[in-house]
Amino acid sequence: MNFPPQLQQKIEKWASSQGISTEQFVLQAIAEKIDALSQQVTEEDTQQNSEITNVLPLNQSNIYRKEGILVVEAELPQNFDVNAFID
Repeated sequence: MNFPPQLQQKIEKWASSQGISTEQFVLQAIAEKIDALSQQVTEEDTQQNSEITNVLPLNQSNIYRKEGILVVEAELPQNFDVNAFID
């Protein structure tokens, strides 16, 4: 992905501090946002959107490539605010 240089530097810094690649860091951040949004869905919507809430725990994350696309299956910690992270 192409990020603005300042954001790219922050991503690299945080990824390095956690001992993971920048790709893994970005994918975890995205997965956390998806988890946070999923928790806001009502019980009725949760049944209709079961694919959104059906992700693996962080410690069981699965990262692989499928048809040239990097795919991550993971659930990230609650309360992660991707907007605050990007800022």
